[in-house]
Amino acid sequence: MCLICVELAKSKMTTKEARQAFREMREGMDRAHVGEVEAKIAELERQDENKP
Repeated sequence: MCLICVELAKSKMTTKEARQAFREMREGMDRAHVGEVEAKIAELERQDENKP
């Protein structure tokens, strides 16, 4: 699990921070994990949009 995943799981990183970190880190990530991280961030963004 990468730093982004760990911090998102702990709710210690916002989706905006996660996107920024992801842009910086994605080059060194395994292709499969890139997809997982993108999906996690997108899911959290959808949840944020649906919050009152």
